[in-house]
Amino acid sequence: MQRTFITLLATGLSLTFLAPDIAYAQDQDEVIVTGSRMTRASKFEEKGGAPGVNLIKRGDFLLLGVTIESDARESTDRMSELSETIDAFLSAAEDDPTIELSIIESGTTVRRLTQANYIQGVSYGGRPDTSVARMRVKTAIPDQVENSAELATKLSRFVDGIKETGRISISTNGETSVSVVDPYQYRDEVVAKIVGEINDITDALGPEYVAIIKGLDRQVYWDRQGDIDLAFSLPYTYEIIPNTLHSIDQPIVPDY
Repeated sequence: MQRTFITLLATGLSLTFLAPDIAYAQDQDEVIVTGSRMTRASKFEEKGGAPGVNLIKRGDFLLLGVTIESDARESTDRMSELSETIDAFLSAAEDDPTIELSIIESGTTVRRLTQANYIQGVSYGGRPDTSVARMRVKTAIPDQVENSAELATKLSRFVDGIKETGRISISTNGETSVSVVDPYQYRDEVVAKIVGEINDITDALGPEYVAIIKGLDRQVYWDRQGDIDLAFSLPYTYEIIPNTLHSIDQPIVPDY
């Protein structure tokens, strides 16, 4: 593989950035957080960095997955029963302003559930002549809540309050997820925290040293941190060099 080198000039600044001025799209979508620490670590390894600094933020919503299944003999009857049950959920949510109903699009995007779009979550069940609708019930995570137990119980009770009619069965797996609205809004805070920590290191070493940082132009990553918090980070790396070193050669490995 051909390797290209560039020269980084050491300056009098405490930090020298190897990062172009990239504008990231600020998407207001709500995103469900499903990535684990292991998944995030693997992404960082692929990018050549490590999550040395994390920004911890409270999630916006706690979500509980719900499965609605009908095993009526005729498919038209199954779809009718599913539709009626969705109506019951929607009606109950209207009576409780702290509860919202959602579906998941493209694996991560949270959308409000309606009678018009619930069909996106309908599929065949695991047994013959069954149809299943999948959705999420969610509630906002208050700042003062320390864990998800009380909120999860609230969501479970809401689901238990929906009456099963005909050949309908309603179930949950008991596992909750966290969602965040516009996760990219925290990118600048992550960068500032990284720069602040490296500045502390160079300040401790003295004016004879500077730091060269790579990766601050990368995409921000996030995963779940405990029950209701999220950890945001970037796959950055940095190198401390003497300020008497006028230049260093660094290989540039293109992203694929």
